Amino acid sequence: MAVLLVALVAGFLTFYRHSRTPEWGESGTRKAVLRLMVVLGPIFGMQYREPRPDLPAVTSVEPNKEPLLTMRDDED
Repeated sequence: MAVLLVALVAGFLTFYRHSRTPEWGESGTRKAVLRLMVVLGPIFGMQYREPRPDLPAVTSVEPNKEPLLTMRDDED
């Protein structure tokens, strides 16, 4: 059992070191795995959705010269 654990850890560390290289970023294996994940993802309920764009903030051309009335101002 310990041999299996050592083999799994060694395999993970080897893959981790290789996945941080520029060769992995441009490899066909990586692109094929990503395509497979995109195909299989919806089967398990995972779907890619485009992020919603932020709504633009509405700003006025000139600042308001008079302060807005609040409840405290109305009490007087």
